[in-house]
Amino acid sequence: MTNLKSYINPDLLNKEEIDPRWLESPFINLKRLKAKQAGARYEQVSESILTGLGYNVQKPLSSDHDRIINGKKTEMKGSMMTKAKKDGIFSFLQIRPDQDYEQILFTVFDFDSVKMYFMDKDTINKKIEEGIFKKQHGGNKGTSRTFSYNGTIEGIGEGLKEVTI
Repeated sequence: MTNLKSYINPDLLNKEEIDPRWLESPFINLKRLKAKQAGARYEQVSESILTGLGYNVQKPLSSDHDRIINGKKTEMKGSMMTKAKKDGIFSFLQIRPDQDYEQILFTVFDFDSVKMYFMDKDTINKKIEEGIFKKQHGGNKGTSRTFSYNGTIEGIGEGLKEVTI
């Protein structure tokens, strides 16, 4: 039997080092979570912050949204600054305009701060039409109605309503 390891660059098998700027961050443990775990934790952290700020946060009515915030069905998306060539780049995945929600809450985690933004569904649909949110699966010809965003918060443009924290 061939030794497959002899064909693989050993650097590809080493544990990837975390950006050292995260080591002193209060969010280091979030950074270390796997994607699915992180998504659930982002929702919990966001709920905790909003509740602390006096928002009314309730359980969802269906799996089409994550919470009901101040009476609005809300999908929740979180992102930690990505490992990019410049700071301030975030990724939001699985934006599904066909689901039953009224707004999305985008929560972004920087090394030492959290910012949160609401965007209503009409604006989400406009951002899809404008190509700001791109098809996540199958490229431009894909038929999936799942979208993503990778860039700065400012790059999303108008329509974000920042939560005062």
